[in-house]
Amino acid sequence: MGQIDIYKNQDAACILIEPEAYEGVRRIGARVAQDMELVTAHRPKLEEHAAGIQGTQAVVAATLGKSPLLEAWQKSGKLDAAVLAGKREIYLIRVVEQPFPENPAVEKALVIAGSDKRGTIYGLFRLSELCGVSPLVYWGDVRPEKKQELVLDIGDGMLSKEPSVKYRGFFINDEWPAFGNWCMEHFGGINAKVYEEVFLFLLRMKGNYMWPAMWDSVFSDDGPGLASAELADLYGVIMGLSHHEPMCRAGAEWQRIYRQYGEDNTWSFVSNSEAITEFWRDGILRNRPFENLITIGMRGENDSRLLSADAAMADNIQVVKNAILAQHKLLREHMDRDLAKVPRMLAIYKEVEDFYYGDGTCQGLKDWEELDDVIFMLCDDNFGNVRGLPSRADRPHPGGYGMYYHFDYHGAPISYEWQNSTRLTKTWEQMTTAYEHGVRELWIVNVGDLKGAEYPLSYFMELAYDYEKWSRPNQVRDFAETWIEKQFGSRISPEQKEQMLRLLDGWTRWSAARRPEAMNPQIYHPCHYREGDRVWEEVNGLMELAEQLHAGMPADCLAAYESILYYPCMAGLNLILMQIEAGKNAHLAARGSLAANAYGERVKDRIGQDARYVEAYHRMLEGKWNHMMDSAHTGFRNWDDRDWRFPVIQQVIPVRGGKIAVGFRDSEEYHLGSHWQDNAPICNDDFAGADTKEVLIDLDSRGDQDFTFAVQCDKPWLHFAPESGRVSALEESRVTITVTCDRQGLTDRERALIEIPVRFADGQKTVGRLAIEAAGETAATGYPKGAFLEHQGVIAMEASHFARKQDVEGKGFRVIEGLGRMGDAVKAFPVTESWIGREALPCLRYDFAVREEGDYVAQFCLAPRNPRGKGGHMRCQFSVNEGKIQVLETVPPSFYAEFHCAEWNRGVLDNIRIAETEIQVKQGLNHLCFYAGDPEIVLERIVLHRADRKLPESYLGPVESLRAK
Repeated sequence: MGQIDIYKNQDAACILIEPEAYEGVRRIGARVAQDMELVTAHRPKLEEHAAGIQGTQAVVAATLGKSPLLEAWQKSGKLDAAVLAGKREIYLIRVVEQPFPENPAVEKALVIAGSDKRGTIYGLFRLSELCGVSPLVYWGDVRPEKKQELVLDIGDGMLSKEPSVKYRGFFINDEWPAFGNWCMEHFGGINAKVYEEVFLFLLRMKGNYMWPAMWDSVFSDDGPGLASAELADLYGVIMGLSHHEPMCRAGAEWQRIYRQYGEDNTWSFVSNSEAITEFWRDGILRNRPFENLITIGMRGENDSRLLSADAAMADNIQVVKNAILAQHKLLREHMDRDLAKVPRMLAIYKEVEDFYYGDGTCQGLKDWEELDDVIFMLCDDNFGNVRGLPSRADRPHPGGYGMYYHFDYHGAPISYEWQNSTRLTKTWEQMTTAYEHGVRELWIVNVGDLKGAEYPLSYFMELAYDYEKWSRPNQVRDFAETWIEKQFGSRISPEQKEQMLRLLDGWTRWSAARRPEAMNPQIYHPCHYREGDRVWEEVNGLMELAEQLHAGMPADCLAAYESILYYPCMAGLNLILMQIEAGKNAHLAARGSLAANAYGERVKDRIGQDARYVEAYHRMLEGKWNHMMDSAHTGFRNWDDRDWRFPVIQQVIPVRGGKIAVGFRDSEEYHLGSHWQDNAPICNDDFAGADTKEVLIDLDSRGDQDFTFAVQCDKPWLHFAPESGRVSALEESRVTITVTCDRQGLTDRERALIEIPVRFADGQKTVGRLAIEAAGETAATGYPKGAFLEHQGVIAMEASHFARKQDVEGKGFRVIEGLGRMGDAVKAFPVTESWIGREALPCLRYDFAVREEGDYVAQFCLAPRNPRGKGGHMRCQFSVNEGKIQVLETVPPSFYAEFHCAEWNRGVLDNIRIAETEIQVKQGLNHLCFYAGDPEIVLERIVLHRADRKLPESYLGPVESLRAK
């Protein structure tokens, strides 16, 4: 019953769209016909009347209230369209038998019936997807798989749901130099030609709302004229403008035309209110024929404050109120006397948040009755962390709430505008938290240049459209699998799909761990915990995986892979390796090691490769995306790109004669060879931990003489590879000796002395001296399975590796895959509840063992979230060894999610926040219980270290401790 031949036997079913239909539906029908042509190489004909249909099967797209056909089928009982009545943006897809009495040759019609214009359009694009056409067909260069036959079976039909969030869309922002130059080259400007592709992309993703580019653009004037606004309305795209562009007026517009309203160009509602009010009036008159969600309120020009920083809170609020009263008066005069029928939004962004809450001297805007039917659009902190959510008492606000989220930001502490650096898990966690707090009216995300944000934007739009489907914990991998399937389908193997999942996960994890613009050579430490080496190995492995996928990619998938994955991934990961190698160069240069020079050459190669990746991306598909990677993208020294730079590299000039430096890879200490003032040799005790498999010794040249070496050791349980060799001072400059340990002969802690005699080409000699301590395997036994074992005074525990979990009435902690900076994290659910002050608490218990009792520092490594309201708390709770529960404030009282707060800056740049306190532990087995606290708390790991020792400096911290078996 539900089978329809879209294309069979060289015959394509035509698409019927009645004369009464919306023009936007008609145009989308033509675009869907093009989609089908991509699949079958035959474009269906478009018809307006059933009599013109040739063939036995057809597709009909119709809208309730705009379709005589739907009315006729309803009366005849062939199709019950009543299910659409009163619904918002839904569609019904069903096969109707013998649909046209006037054309009985047509046996079947696939009917796409929409409750409104957008419902019909979503239904049409759903048909494209059923035929194998991805929403990324243009913006991601995804070409569908060719098919000789296209037969759909929809069974009893499909009835879509109402979207979960009413207004859903994105903001093109920070658009120069990339998006802007791309538009100039390909479309002659940021005009209606480019917006057609933007609108189609929005609609394919079931969005309905957007903010246009605004740095130096006027959407309603640059179309040319109203062409862009008219096109948006034709397609059913609801237009808004950003947080500082009220009353349908673009930010760049006032300074262009202020002379129409007087000689004063001041953007001040204190001194120039009459002219600005007239300016707003004309904006409303110009755009009132179109569907708008009107931004109200007032901020300063260019995303700034309205009054001076020392102005009183009451004065600021009063100015905003005066502006809103004037705006409402205009809207009543020119839109509708019933303001409830005029959709409006007030953005609670930056300093407006202060005015929203008010203070002890005056009431905030949130309690002003004038705004009862206005959407309060809350905002994240520009780095993807929600900074304010409605309290339980505020959630019934009649106008509802929205959220302005960011995948791109131009601002302090450091901008990020190049490629995607946002993890889907973070977006899931923050946006589901917002939704559960009642933020369901409006979701909009800043996507920067749009190109490059395809992956996170696809997820954001799906979550907003079908929250019920995608909101459950640990579904991000499911989404990623679905997304890959939608782009590549059966043309790549299951193994390639799994590899692509690994690549997506790894690339986004490392890009988010430290955004490219904020990277520098000091981030990943060149020796401590061998951090630089570990990161380099993993990132390099991802690049090798990307190359492997590229080599095996089918020809018809290659453009999509290069466009949405390969080039962005390779370019971004290459920068990480470049900065690590620059850090190695500086580290080795500081000790005079000639090995620094090889790293310097690698940095120069990486810089050249960066240019080649960008150039190749710009050249692909005959220059389709030229300029889209133009933005500066690493080594920012200020908040913007004024003083960005590639790493500075150092060249080491060899000293005359034979000179060496020998040391352990994970230590900053080194030995320069025999000297009459030698002290005790540098000692490494990594083998005292049972999980250490190898220790690396680096023997470097500092002089211009080649040398030979041989390793000597006074203990038989250490083995060296190589044991001897020759080093060219000016070529290799370094030999790495791998040390392994045979623990079977060890029962307790023992120490070995290592001597490395060196003979230089000129006959000189020296000896490098080191020491290693090791312990037998029995040192790791005797504790409960899973207990973490202290080593070198440190215990590092991943939050997901707890020993026990206790819920309270079904509420408690959940492990969220990939939510942490480097792995999983734990969070208490439901997200709307604080557990502070309660007696029964959800709990996680961590077991650990130490060799000696004493004072330890406990570091709780948390996701860098913000309190739910300004001045709010973020508290976690813990106890040690069943002692008293302690409440720990994780942010200071002065904390504020803005760049002048050092604590916030550090959190968003490092993508971690560390709250620490001192604890006392006993010798042997201990327990640490972590309890649910405030709902913003996301725990990633716990690190304990002796209070009398500082942790070695590093970005990621110590690796996880060994656990008892």
